[in-house]
Order: sequence, then structure tokens, then C-alpha cells
Amino acid sequence: MELKDVRKFLEKLNQEDIIFDPHFYKRARERPINEKIVRSFLFQLNRLEKIEHGKKGRFKVWFKMSRKYSLVLIIEMQLSKGLQVNALRAAPLG
Repeated sequence: MELKDVRKFLEKLNQEDIIFDPHFYKRARERPINEKIVRSFLFQLNRLEKIEHGKKGRFKVWFKMSRKYSLVLIIEMQLSKGLQVNALRAAPLG
């Protein structure tokens, strides 16, 4: 799957199709990022910078937050179930 495929999937996504894994909430407590911010970024496709393939249908996606930081999400895209957000971090651009 390429960046354009992920972008197409996200374009068709509804808010109710987004599921957050318990691991996401653990990581969110450690960072100044919450579910509302992540939901907002998932619909701002102009900020989607790149993707990296992971294990078992998982992807790491980067959304540009500012000139200095990117929001990095570990997601699972399931055509029948929607999108699951598994983890997050804010990373310096580089």
C-alpha cells in the first residue's frame, strides 16, 4: 500500500469508524496529545507526509504538526472495521 492508497482510505473514513486501542491511551497520558487531536489530524490529509509499512497490516503514518514536529501514529486499516489507532508519538522532523 502506498501513500495515495492510505490517503484514499482516510478520505472515506467516518469519525465513528475510528477505534483507539488501550495502548494509545497509555501513550497519550505520557504526551500532550489526545484523541480529539488525533481525530482532527486523520481528516487533515494535506498534513499527511509519509507512511511506513509495519507488521500485520499496520502502518506508521506521519502528519506534519508544525515546522518542528510531526505526529506519528501506528494504525491498522481494516476495510470492514475501519481504522484502529494503536500508538502515537510526536517526533522532531528529520
